[in-house]
Amino acid sequence: IAPVRLRGTLNLLNQLSIVVGILLTLTVGMVANRGSLWRVSVGGGLVLACAHLVLSALAVESPRFLWARGRRAEARTVLRHLRGVDDVDAEVATWGVSGGDAEQVADDMIADPESPNGTVKPVSSTELRADGTTVTVFNIFRLAQYRRQWLLVLLLQFGQQLSGINTVFYYSSTVLERMFSSQLSSVLTMLIGVLNVVATASAALFIDRFGRRPLLFTSMAAMVVAVTLLGVGLGLGLNVLAAVALYLVVASFAPGFGPVPFLLGTELFDVRAASAGGAWALGANWVGTFIVAMAFLPIQSLIGEWVFAIFVGSLLVCGGVFYVYVPETKGRTIDEIAATFK
Repeated sequence: IAPVRLRGTLNLLNQLSIVVGILLTLTVGMVANRGSLWRVSVGGGLVLACAHLVLSALAVESPRFLWARGRRAEARTVLRHLRGVDDVDAEVATWGVSGGDAEQVADDMIADPESPNGTVKPVSSTELRADGTTVTVFNIFRLAQYRRQWLLVLLLQFGQQLSGINTVFYYSSTVLERMFSSQLSSVLTMLIGVLNVVATASAALFIDRFGRRPLLFTSMAAMVVAVTLLGVGLGLGLNVLAAVALYLVVASFAPGFGPVPFLLGTELFDVRAASAGGAWALGANWVGTFIVAMAFLPIQSLIGEWVFAIFVGSLLVCGGVFYVYVPETKGRTIDEIAATFK
């Protein structure tokens, strides 16, 4: 539903909401960790869940989803509501005009009775290329036109979790308690959450200006350094270095490798495969989170702080793959992005 020029910034609000939620959880956990105050944590979650349910009623369907299914009047109504203007012809005209479709536009124009200017509009590229196959989570990886995007999305999400970001939250309290009191350590841990929010919000200033690839690779390169320092600090007992590295990992991750995989997961698929591709992306993220959470401590008990070498290696390998195969999506329509995978 976001316009092309603001798609990255608006999509980033999803990740920003997540990290704000993490910060609120850390804050509530620090305040309500004694006596009967635990009820505040439980009650707060219940209130937020109810608010989410009520506010969901205000959500609109994607205009492109409606358009691709022939519900054009409804699509225009929703688009006018989202953009706050009556004339949405220019944006509708871009739906389906991309790459190899550009030369076919003249032959594919049809009368659109919903256009206020009485102009004609191109048939959606989804309709032009429709082959009768419904794209689902069960067949998307068997469809050649989506297989590369599917693999990239999985690797982006698994790679994000194998970067070692969750080790910050595993280690933060333990590392900080080596140097400070338990109460001060809780405050410093909460400050990690604050840094997470600030760094994620800062990405909104750059993601639609410089693009996804620069942000992703700068973030991953900085993480290689930060995770290495964290492993060295913990391995050699350099508590100050380890504590500083905790903050460096978050500051490196939050502006790039945090939000960009989620953003690309919504941009690499056309409207037909968006739902199935998004489901696989989110599922891969949670599976990756589970694997790292279950495997981290057993592996650490076997090889010690060399476990961080695994994270560094993963960052380097994934970075190389992404450099070769992940396209820049800034300023491009979904159909133009999809055309790069033909």
